[in-house]
Amino acid sequence: MRFRPTFWATIVFIPVFVLLMSLGTWQVQRLTWKNDLIQTRMDRIASPPLNFAAAQNAGAPETIEYRPIVISGVLRNDHRYRLLNRVHNGKQGSHLVVPLVLEDGQGTIMVDRGWIPRGPVEAIPAEPVARVTLNGYVRAYTEPTAFLPPNEPEANNWFHMNEPELLAAAGLSNGVGFYVEAGPDLQAPDALPAGTVPDVNLRNNHLQYAGTWYGVGGVLLVIFIVFHWRREPS
Repeated sequence: MRFRPTFWATIVFIPVFVLLMSLGTWQVQRLTWKNDLIQTRMDRIASPPLNFAAAQNAGAPETIEYRPIVISGVLRNDHRYRLLNRVHNGKQGSHLVVPLVLEDGQGTIMVDRGWIPRGPVEAIPAEPVARVTLNGYVRAYTEPTAFLPPNEPEANNWFHMNEPELLAAAGLSNGVGFYVEAGPDLQAPDALPAGTVPDVNLRNNHLQYAGTWYGVGGVLLVIFIVFHWRREPS
């Protein structure tokens, strides 16, 4: 018996096999990139907290996203917004977003205070104006996906964080270019809003995808070899 591939089968097999191997390799590269991204975010969360001045001087918000930060100023609870469709401990609800006017005229920063149950924001008691010091994490504003509807400021329905729209709804200005996601209240863990440490575990199925592409390529190779393994004439 000997291996004798036919011309047209080989012409079809080679590009398909190369494509499958390339897709598998691409998924391995994506796996490395995703693991590095998750590790970078975890390292940032564990790093020492920034003050606002250091965060402002760090450059683009993406370079310090997920770093802890401590900010002080006046929390404007007279302007509170619902960031819809958020889940906490398996329960549907919203996140409560409040503007904070920083000290010394440094600007206005939006604070995602954390999860609240479904219902009007007025159900969460708060002083209209409160001077506070908050611990949280730097978050960068991102463009919404095509699947998100536009924000509805007049109905207080917010589907994504948008600094210009939030500032305009509050009649405030001088945004800082990033927002803060409040951390958990260690003194009152059951208090509302419920802040949390950001979840940095991104969806990561690249190893399974790589195995699928390599597996299909391997099966195709076996079929190609078996099909062209011919018995020598007697």
